[in-house]
Amino acid sequence: MSYLFITLSYLIGSINFAYIVAKYKKLDISSSGSGNPGTSNVMRIIGKKYAAIVLIGDVLKGFLPILLFDENLLLCGFAAVIGHIYPIFYKFKGGKGVATYIGMYIAFSTLNPFSYDLFENSYFLFLNIPLLAVFYFVIFKISRISAIASLLTVFTSNLILISSFNVFQDRLAVFLIFWLIVFKHSENIKRLYEGKENKFKKKEK
Repeated sequence: MSYLFITLSYLIGSINFAYIVAKYKKLDISSSGSGNPGTSNVMRIIGKKYAAIVLIGDVLKGFLPILLFDENLLLCGFAAVIGHIYPIFYKFKGGKGVATYIGMYIAFSTLNPFSYDLFENSYFLFLNIPLLAVFYFVIFKISRISAIASLLTVFTSNLILISSFNVFQDRLAVFLIFWLIVFKHSENIKRLYEGKENKFKKKEK
């Protein structure tokens, strides 16, 4: 049964809302903007409203497997992230996994399936997640670069999640998810190093 749950998690992750929204707007997301089928690119080429739809959908992909299934929850979350990055429905050309990872993180934080002593549900729900959201928006506001805000937020949440696991294999799995997301941002990191990464423009008053 656990293999079925992992497979279903991967298939859930493979549903790409950026492709769906872009198709609805009669656009090819893979050849528009940065070409990345994710929230940031949708915001650039379609707008905030549709970007919000994509963001919520991608977060839910990481959240739902932890909510719905009762075996191998970490692997189910990992499978959803991999599904987003390498979706079978879109020739394995997906996004960078940040929002789906955050959905998985929120699920572990709020549902607390392993009842770790380090974190209480109320702490996560009312303090950790809002602070993490503020952290992202502050970094984004300062840098105007989505990749910087995303990677720093994933790095911070990854450290918190790793510290909540007691088993080495679980910590290793969470660590590997982080490096997979970093790998998917390799082009962004290269452009950052060269000073060529695209910034979101500030609105003129």
